Amino acid sequence: MKVSNKQRNIFIGMLFLLTFVAVLRKPTIYFPDSTGYLNMMINRTPGYPIFLKLITSIFGSNFDVALRFIQTAIGCFSVYIFIRKIRQVRLLNNFYTSCFSVVLLLPFLVGVRIGNSILSEALSYALYIIVIGYYLAFFISKNKKELYYALPILGILLITRYQFIYLIPVAFLMIFWINLKEKQWKTYRIAMVLLFCLPIATSLVDRTYHKVVHNRFISTPWTGMNIITAAFYVSDVEDEAIFEDAQEKEFFQNTYKGLVEKNLNIHHLEARKNADKTMVYIQEFANITMGPIFKNGNAVLAQSLSEDEKYIALEKMTKRMSKPLILDNFSEWTKLYIGNLIYGFGGIKQMVLYLFILLCSFVGIIKYNTKTYKILLLLSVLLIGNLLIVSIGMHAIIRFTFYNDWVLFLTIFILLNSLNKKLYES
Repeated sequence: MKVSNKQRNIFIGMLFLLTFVAVLRKPTIYFPDSTGYLNMMINRTPGYPIFLKLITSIFGSNFDVALRFIQTAIGCFSVYIFIRKIRQVRLLNNFYTSCFSVVLLLPFLVGVRIGNSILSEALSYALYIIVIGYYLAFFISKNKKELYYALPILGILLITRYQFIYLIPVAFLMIFWINLKEKQWKTYRIAMVLLFCLPIATSLVDRTYHKVVHNRFISTPWTGMNIITAAFYVSDVEDEAIFEDAQEKEFFQNTYKGLVEKNLNIHHLEARKNADKTMVYIQEFANITMGPIFKNGNAVLAQSLSEDEKYIALEKMTKRMSKPLILDNFSEWTKLYIGNLIYGFGGIKQMVLYLFILLCSFVGIIKYNTKTYKILLLLSVLLIGNLLIVSIGMHAIIRFTFYNDWVLFLTIFILLNSLNKKLYES
């Protein structure tokens, strides 16, 4: 089907308008995590709390409506940037570009409904889409300016959700491949230095934020809690012997006992008849983390500590305990990780499909180095990279994986677009 530029622009404009109407007609959705962002709690990274604080300060009692409008506006702008980059590198024709615009806007309309939600996903999805748009343009055009434009947006994304740290090695891989073919290493020296410095810069911003807001020059203290959740879930009673420190030993004993009583330990699922071990972990992740682990962790800390000091102490303790606990139960932990990863893909069939696309595009880029193979490889790496990171410390639910739900659609549209070109040319 032939679609003119004018028709495409009108269609996308109408999509944006319908998205605004759909979001503004629905109320703002408050989640258990929303309080942490609104109150700028110490266990929240700075990006989204600062964003909410600005809206609260400017709009006051009109916060809810303003938030929905601004989050949707940023989202639509990100889709516009992404679509423009796709058109710039001639990846899709007008018809498939219009279809793909619908896919990119779906998180605002169904499922997570990020425009209405007080969650960092509302901001991070838009930032992620913009970064990937510049990544696509850079990989195809080899214009380093595209990468330079992506870096500040990536920095904001990292202080909003640090799970996207994998985008830095992805950028290095793109530079490596381009230079492998072009032999122009000197051209990208500044870009590589900036990429190397980006995690340091974002860490400094994170620490400075906590110093200003919480009077503590620290990284956001919650990583340890995420990592130790899976470790506690697969632990057994003998693991108590691993810990020599009295506080850590007491924490393990009380937490393990609490998990067993609630049937939240992999070795004590008898009450959950025919329960799948991975699914129990995914469904009960929040109850495991915020139940026995968080409560017992706080209980063994000095009661004289402030709430912020307890978060910091708990972070240090859980980080110390995670590694030996994982290593002592490495087989069960690995099985759980793989099961969580497969769930994130959407099932074993979907995982095989994405791995097949990855393999085919890898072989294709080596043999032919065409635009299509380069983009398909990049898309596969982006999706798989996110899942590999998320599955380590969290449950791979849609809230953390939806960022790449559009990848399969774009893959299909690219292949159909290539097929249409061949048919037209023949």
